[in-house]
Amino acid sequence: MPKLKIRAVEAVPMPLPLDKPIGSALGTYTHVDFAVVTVHTEGGPSGTGFSMGLGGAATSAIVPYIENELAPLAIGQDALAPEAFWQRLWGPNKARMRGGLGVWALSALDIACWDIVGKAAGLPLHRLLGGFRDDVPVYASGGWHTLSDAELVAEAEDFASRGFSAYKFKIGTNRDEERTALLRQELGEDFTLFADANQKFNVREAIEVSCMLAEYGVAWFEEPVLADSIDDLAEVAEKSMVPVGAGENHYMRWGFRELCERRAVDYLQPDVCRCGGVTEFMKVAHLADAFNISLSSHLVHEVSISLVGATPRGYMVEFMELIPAGSLTREFVAKDGMMRVPDASGHGVEFTPEAIKKFSSS
Repeated sequence: MPKLKIRAVEAVPMPLPLDKPIGSALGTYTHVDFAVVTVHTEGGPSGTGFSMGLGGAATSAIVPYIENELAPLAIGQDALAPEAFWQRLWGPNKARMRGGLGVWALSALDIACWDIVGKAAGLPLHRLLGGFRDDVPVYASGGWHTLSDAELVAEAEDFASRGFSAYKFKIGTNRDEERTALLRQELGEDFTLFADANQKFNVREAIEVSCMLAEYGVAWFEEPVLADSIDDLAEVAEKSMVPVGAGENHYMRWGFRELCERRAVDYLQPDVCRCGGVTEFMKVAHLADAFNISLSSHLVHEVSISLVGATPRGYMVEFMELIPAGSLTREFVAKDGMMRVPDASGHGVEFTPEAIKKFSSS
């Protein structure tokens, strides 16, 4: 089979403003820190990849790193061999890709490479990866600390009116029980609630909080303790009265293997823009399958829907509308708590030229 050589790599920082500030136990944010990466091939399709985080200015480091260190390694490589491409970028950069922004950068390029493979094959990404199902359950995500009680209930009820049957809200304040009780009272017993602590508690506190969450029928307790301490997470998972989820701050197959082997989670929640891209996300999906653990996803539902839809362990996709309306060339709509996987070749996620011009900070 002929190769499809990479001829150029572009990386553009693109902070996307939020309608209003949002806050969790980690801080308050006014924008989404996006970087858009485009990988061009010789005589073939181009692919689009992403790096993103809430707030901050990570792209001010990620974009130069891609341009100065990763792009030269990518030029001339075969875009139709994503595993070899991944290894080519990771190999010389192991010291800078133990986690963090280095892996965010690698993820963006890997996502773009898989987009090219799908386009070249004329197949949607989820079909290329296994094609387990075409419609995937999604849950609404929000419940920020910056919302008043009335705003919290209004947001949850709005999602419910749009057909969502599950909603995730933030905890980690002295009003956790009041907010949890309010949501349960207003949404009813049949509505699924998830709670996200964003690493707020220590082990003792987390176990106590899990008892409170169990009283209100909360279905999972996300990132109860520091993500770096697997010992703490495993202890909480063993003693918690509510199933535990984590993964958005874990990297590559090795980090997720430890979560699985230690039975530190009941739900794996990789972020495709952080964990190492599509290549590593699918290895995490295979771990979930091998260890019989449910797989969800963190943010970026526009890409994640194709990945969760490709595996039998796929449970739900996190749905959070962070990209300004009209910024993408296609819409990603959830209906009755489900989202249809894109039928376009590749992953189907591209910003319009107008959005890139408007939001680009380069």
